[in-house]
Amino acid sequence: MLSTSVLAGPTAAVRPEDQKPAPIPGKSGGAPSPAVVDQGPATDSATEAATDRARRAFALLKPAERKDVVDFLSSELEHERTFQMMLVRYVVANQDRDRLAWPQETEAPYFDPKRHAPAQPIARRRLAHDDPRAAATRMELSVAVDVRAWAYDWGSGVVLHRVASDTPDRAFELALRGLPPDFDLVTALVERALDDGSERKAHAAFGHAYTDRAGLVFPGITLYDAWRSGTEIEMPDVDCLGLVNVILDDWTTWTSVVPGYKQAPLYARIAELFQPAKRQRELRVAIAATFLQAAPELCCGYEGSIDNFHALWEKTESTPASLAEKLPDAAGWKDFLSGWVAECTRDGELYQRGIARRATLANESARIRATLAYVLEEYGAFARLREATATK
Repeated sequence: MLSTSVLAGPTAAVRPEDQKPAPIPGKSGGAPSPAVVDQGPATDSATEAATDRARRAFALLKPAERKDVVDFLSSELEHERTFQMMLVRYVVANQDRDRLAWPQETEAPYFDPKRHAPAQPIARRRLAHDDPRAAATRMELSVAVDVRAWAYDWGSGVVLHRVASDTPDRAFELALRGLPPDFDLVTALVERALDDGSERKAHAAFGHAYTDRAGLVFPGITLYDAWRSGTEIEMPDVDCLGLVNVILDDWTTWTSVVPGYKQAPLYARIAELFQPAKRQRELRVAIAATFLQAAPELCCGYEGSIDNFHALWEKTESTPASLAEKLPDAAGWKDFLSGWVAECTRDGELYQRGIARRATLANESARIRATLAYVLEEYGAFARLREATATK
């Protein structure tokens, strides 16, 4: 789709008229490769001050005015021919349905005790999202509240719309980070494109809600989140048996009530089922995060792979479908990573193109923040802030 291959290195600056077109799959003609435009480094203190000022100005606006600002910002970004915005347009234009045709997210299901643990049918009861017990458990398991407006569901293979999060406030916060309003949707679509579906059954099972032995269902926490946390967790029979029942279709090796001597083998078997799903998913989530972001916050050992992932996008001309063909299943995870590191080491030019891609996105993120500041000024939000400050 798009490539930074015309750049000589991470500090090269290329004017749009100097760039060679790279073909866009499924469309005639081409699109210019991104240019690394040096806008000058912003100090952390200056960035923090500008962010604080923008937040205070935005907070003074009424809900309808906030929507006006985000619509104004979207209109301004429509005219941007940056690499980042062209990636956004490509992905959004090539999804297989209208964005509002994606289903709305519902509460994660929980395993039915009557079906999976009939000898111990403790009824389930959902906690409210703002229940202190839910907040405490999220903290214990290091599960952040998910504020994305769109998210890919690895268990069903569809993109989910979180209507409650699809707000002007979310788009504003994205812009403060230098990300376009459609960032959540594009990232979810890229994750979908990269998913080979090989672990879908496991993801669907681990996508059930986390519960405890008293029957409490914790909102915003799935069994995947709980197992991924690495924390020693409480696992009632219904969840343990639900996982092996659904993933393995095994209804006889373990049954409720699971005796003590069988619990350790059961937990070990669940861990064996979880690990491949985790490896298959987290690799793809990390790579998808670098599609539009220069330096996303990655976890799970991928923190040092950002430039390698940008080089991988360069290798495939930033085309999700092409990159998906290169990704391994869970069994090939380690060999893939070591092999790609070796290729980046061997092909210095490719690696430099990855660095250039990161630099391009970093500079273009600064442009989005600058555009947001322009919009707030033109709309009169900063003037309102100045008036409010002067009256204090």
